[in-house]
Amino acid sequence: MPREIPPILKALAKKFRAAKAGREGMTADFGIDYRELLRFAKCEDGEARAEAEDALRVAAHESVGRLSLETHRRDPAMILRVKLSVVGGEDWLFERVGESSPTVKRQALADFFRHQAKRDVGVIWQTGWREWLQEISTRAMSGKRIGPFQADDEISNLELLEVAEAILHWPGESLIRYASSVICGDSKRLKILKPRVLEILQGVTARPRVNFQSFGILEKPRSVRIDGPLILEMETGRLDLGMLSGPVSLSGVDLAAARSIHSSVRVCLTVENEDVFCELAKQKRGVLLVHTSFPGSAARCLLSRLPEEISFYHFGDSDPAGFDILRDLRQKTGRGFKPVMMDFRPTKGGAVLSATDRQIIERLLADRAMEDVREPLENMLAAGSKGDFEQESIPPVALEAIWSLLDADSV
Repeated sequence: MPREIPPILKALAKKFRAAKAGREGMTADFGIDYRELLRFAKCEDGEARAEAEDALRVAAHESVGRLSLETHRRDPAMILRVKLSVVGGEDWLFERVGESSPTVKRQALADFFRHQAKRDVGVIWQTGWREWLQEISTRAMSGKRIGPFQADDEISNLELLEVAEAILHWPGESLIRYASSVICGDSKRLKILKPRVLEILQGVTARPRVNFQSFGILEKPRSVRIDGPLILEMETGRLDLGMLSGPVSLSGVDLAAARSIHSSVRVCLTVENEDVFCELAKQKRGVLLVHTSFPGSAARCLLSRLPEEISFYHFGDSDPAGFDILRDLRQKTGRGFKPVMMDFRPTKGGAVLSATDRQIIERLLADRAMEDVREPLENMLAAGSKGDFEQESIPPVALEAIWSLLDADSV
């Protein structure tokens, strides 16, 4: 029949596990105030306290110095502190309460990651996988943070590693729910695991920024919506989008596969908001319209392959994010986009700038490539407000100013 485990010893084990000595390993004797331990064990008074004290004295005797009781120098009956020796104290305590010690658990966790580091993930990622997981193993042994993993859930940790390995080798391009069904057996599971899996992928690849798209798993199809004259010369023939009466979405795959891309227009206008894009598209003013905010791969492919003689403009919201999109378009396409209708429009009760908004503005003001929009940015910062920034708030009659500007450039 197994020996009864006194509640006071269970409480001591729990306190030790939560302490730095339990999390990271003992470097000195571990001590705890006796009254604190009694409170934690809920045996401060009466018979419960007497039983706790008797149990501690018996345990101290049985431990042969590995558990000791510090008493008052003038009253040996008054216990002041309970102490575990750095030599053998942890092993004795957890064997006595019938649990694996924190050191044993840390060692098992470290061994798990060390074993997973040997997993064959292919030549391309093998070194990064091995080195990163060896580092995680070392951190596990020392009780430090182990990234997206959980110290007490090996099944979850193994799932994360298997999912990460599958993503590293994902063939071709697929939408995330299909990939999730294949990898996880659940169409929604991959999205739930995404933040933790991305942390693994970042560690393994040593890339400062990483996303599922880098490995061919997409949140939505790579495409860009356009309206206006555009001809794609494909291997199988010519695709003339100028024959269509409304906007169309072009796949990034088709844009990349096109032998050449032509347009008879002199002006290309990118539009941030879809509703405004659709309204402008209805007017058929002989301009190539492209719907995009921060440009995805399909938009970047199209804009980079358009003829050099085309002039590029961007019509977006006039808040900090809108100007950041303009910066991103310029940077990622190499095109000299000019802003259209993006002046700061002060208004009573406009949205107050957040700390993030202010950081974006300060970053843009420090960017020499954004010198031409310094005035609206400074006005926004001085007002402490985004003003009337949404494209949709511009009256339809005012949109004619856009065509006047673009018509002048298309002559």
